[in-house]
Amino acid sequence: MKQKNNNFSLIILGIIALVAAAFTAVQLFVPSLAIRANSGPKHSIEGNADASEKTPAILTLYDAPKTVTASKDATLTIEGETVFVYDAVVNNTHSWSKTPKLSSTPMAYFDFEGEVDVDILMTGLDKPIESAVISPLSAGVQAEVKEGHVRFTLSKPGQYTVQFNGSPNKAMHIFANPIEKEIPDKNDPNVIYIEPGDWEIESLVLKDDQTLYLSGGAILRGSVVADNAKNVSIRGRGMIDGSLYESWVKEGEYARVPIDFRNSRNIKVEGIIIHNSNAWCFNSFQSDGAEISNVKIISARPNGDGFTFQSCLNYSVKDSFVRSWDDSLVVKNYGINSDNITFDNIQVWTDLAQSCEIGYETNKGKLKNSKITNITFKNITVLYNFHKPVLSIHNSDDALVQNITYSNIVVENALMGRGDAGDNNQLIDFNIAASGWSSTAGRGIIKDVLIEDLTVLNSDVGVTPPTRIYGYDEEHMVENVTIRNVVINGTKITDLKDLKAKVNAYTANIIVE
Repeated sequence: MKQKNNNFSLIILGIIALVAAAFTAVQLFVPSLAIRANSGPKHSIEGNADASEKTPAILTLYDAPKTVTASKDATLTIEGETVFVYDAVVNNTHSWSKTPKLSSTPMAYFDFEGEVDVDILMTGLDKPIESAVISPLSAGVQAEVKEGHVRFTLSKPGQYTVQFNGSPNKAMHIFANPIEKEIPDKNDPNVIYIEPGDWEIESLVLKDDQTLYLSGGAILRGSVVADNAKNVSIRGRGMIDGSLYESWVKEGEYARVPIDFRNSRNIKVEGIIIHNSNAWCFNSFQSDGAEISNVKIISARPNGDGFTFQSCLNYSVKDSFVRSWDDSLVVKNYGINSDNITFDNIQVWTDLAQSCEIGYETNKGKLKNSKITNITFKNITVLYNFHKPVLSIHNSDDALVQNITYSNIVVENALMGRGDAGDNNQLIDFNIAASGWSSTAGRGIIKDVLIEDLTVLNSDVGVTPPTRIYGYDEEHMVENVTIRNVVINGTKITDLKDLKAKVNAYTANIIVE
């Protein structure tokens, strides 16, 4: 492991102690304490100017490594304190290419509790800011635009996206984490403690009972891998970044997956950011038992799937964010059967491919009686889908796909069909058919699927996007699908016609209510 920058010194540590002591004294006279103790890349601030009107705030800020240049498109202050703004690599094209045109968008992160005032000044837009919208819309955060500044108050940790002048371009992603608690002991022999700074590593391998801690202000450039390991965790506020590596589809390159679990069990991942992977972002294969929370993913290059779980059991992902240039949330069978996987309270921005996908590979391992069962997508907010279906099951092998639930799905912008999506522009697409990803000669079954409380707030020119439900033949059908309480552009959907659904003869018991 090589660190590109480490800016600690005894002099700075002495200054830290003096600053901390000084602000401890200030605490006696201020209703809510304000501390900015600079220990290199981390600052802790407590306080509000007027505690009578606002809940006292605690705020933790993280400087970036000296090797990283701050965005020139945006400045951000929280409670009057400057927050470092990164240029996140994104992809605003919606056609697959080995060498897509990449763009940047501002991204920042911090920790807080209480109420904090946010101020954004955008300098990288084509014209002055006239309006701003903060997503998820369900959070109810209202912005004030005045003299080029966007101001608002946050009272709850979460992931927030600020759009300017009604455009997704240069939208700012703000990852407002809860205050970090129970930070691991860096002297614990089972803890790999990554200090703030810029670190290059080819592959960091986790063994049984190990924790990788990524400090806020740390960037780890490489892969974190666990194979045949148990009781492993990744925690912190830092970032795993793939920017050093060319795309894996280029000759001589290979996939350097930022997080890659294989044949492992009892996994925990919390708090980190994954940025600009050269392939998949968070991959798991044939692993059992994972708790994943508050993970933020931004990808822009080919096969930049967000969370991709292949033949996994008992996985839970919650309170997370994915902006991806391939499937955002996806379950496949590459080996053993997949079962009991839940995605809960996740924001998705899909620049390419599907948002909530099962398939296409449902039996790549060619198992007898292959199954994908008990998969749940709930409390999902799709900020944007520009390309292919939002809710999809593509059974391209011979598996049984059963007991699938999509519940409380809000699509803020359903703009499918951009780029090279062709006619695969559905809101809902359940299809049994061979494809270029098929591994078996035979076909499978899709059954017992529930879609409930699906809301589309905005679709292309206010038109209901299409839906497709296609079985393969009389022995390989899509059956027992209930679609309940769907509202599109403010209109309640009451039947398949309203849903613009194409349903072929190889289906049974398809109900809209």
